[in-house]
Amino acid sequence: MTEKEFFIETLRKEIPVFERVLKAVEAVPKSKLIYKHDVKSRTTFELVKSTIGAESEMFPIFLNTGKIDFTTMPKPTWKTIEEIRKVFIKNMKETLKIASGMTTKQWNASAAIYMNGKTEKDWQTTRGNMAWDFLLDLIHHRGQLSTHLRPMGGKVPSIYGPSADTQ
Repeated sequence: MTEKEFFIETLRKEIPVFERVLKAVEAVPKSKLIYKHDVKSRTTFELVKSTIGAESEMFPIFLNTGKIDFTTMPKPTWKTIEEIRKVFIKNMKETLKIASGMTTKQWNASAAIYMNGKTEKDWQTTRGNMAWDFLLDLIHHRGQLSTHLRPMGGKVPSIYGPSADTQ
């Protein structure tokens, strides 16, 4: 199995996990989405919108073009977790389609993140490595999000096995 094939297989397995966690957040009363662990933390809704939703929009862009400029990305305008979940699933399915159609040369082609048109020196890599970095970052933020559920009165779904709420 190639690295690209492993990414595709991993993403296929992760999409339903993300969907379960996002549906668990949807089940929480909207008034609770202002929850945050600490004053420095984002609220639950901000976490979903600015990381899970916004990052999902970036995958197709950098896989197709090899670059993404954070400063030119439109600010997310989603109003509900359901809306973000649907966009996320659509973007991840599009990411699967793009990655599946990429040649090894395209997967290994250069990619970079820009801020105000200037390359960020720590974010120059291959499209494949960037895809992995973004996926792992999304998984990290999904883990953060899952820690919000119980304090908001929600239930933690199965992520990599049963949770105390699913047994």
